[in-house]
Parts: sequence; structure tokens; C-alpha cells
Amino acid sequence: MKKLEVQLQDLRKKGEEILEQIDQRNSRKKIQCSSCEKYHAIGRLAVIQTHWYEKPYGCTGGDNWYEGELQYVCPTNNVRNRLLFNNHDVPWQERDKFENNPEAQFKRSYKKLFGDVIDEYDEKGSSSWVNNLYVDKNRKKFGLVEKKKEEK
Repeated sequence: MKKLEVQLQDLRKKGEEILEQIDQRNSRKKIQCSSCEKYHAIGRLAVIQTHWYEKPYGCTGGDNWYEGELQYVCPTNNVRNRLLFNNHDVPWQERDKFENNPEAQFKRSYKKLFGDVIDEYDEKGSSSWVNNLYVDKNRKKFGLVEKKKEEK
């Protein structure tokens, strides 16, 4: 029985090493800036995790901060890129399910790979920004759920 536990431990260690190699590879993937149109490696960017506030309501509702979108500041021209996802091909009630949510998948797999993660609790944000749909348009490159084909 001891031999099986040792084999299992070895497999787990090998799995952790492979996951680390995948993370290293993914941190080198590049995102195109919607402002300067240059490509920037994920591992060299600082990502901003925005948060939005819900005011208190009723006896126990609200008074909470919730995670919003990811953004990054272009290192070339300092314009903020809002990493957006268009999930209109999925019915409204199905969008929050992880298997249908490319934004949640991207955050889980890639957020930790950015050079730095900055939590922002300021709803005003930056005055200079662009919408960036590069990741959404290249879901396969990032290993995210692909858009459903429209039925005809």
C-alpha cells in the first residue's frame, strides 16, 4: 500500500510542475492595446481589479463592494484598457455559470499571472480609457469558452 501513496505523491508533484510551466507560458501571452495597437506580455503588465459599490438598502441589503472588470494601463501611452467580454450569444440566465463565462475563466487563469494586481475601490476610475475586446475576440488563444455558433 505504501508504494501506491508514493506514486500518488510523485504524480501530484509532477502535476504541480506542469501547472507551473503552463502559468509561465501563459504569462508570456500578449494582449494588444486598443490605443497604441502594440502587443504587451501579460507578465509585464499591472492589472487593475476594479470594484463597484452597492449602497445599503432595507435592513440587511447592500453596503458591499463587488469585483468588477479587469483593466490595465498601457506602458506605452498610459491609456487604461478595459478588458471586456461580449457574452450576448449565451442566454441571460446562463451567463453567470462558470462554463459560459469567459471573464470569470480569464480572471481565474490569468489574473495571478500579471506582473502586479492592484485592487481599485474608486468608482470614478481614469479619465483616459479605451474598451479592449482583444481577449474576447481571441478566446481560443487564451483557452476560454468559445462563442456559441449562431443557429440559422
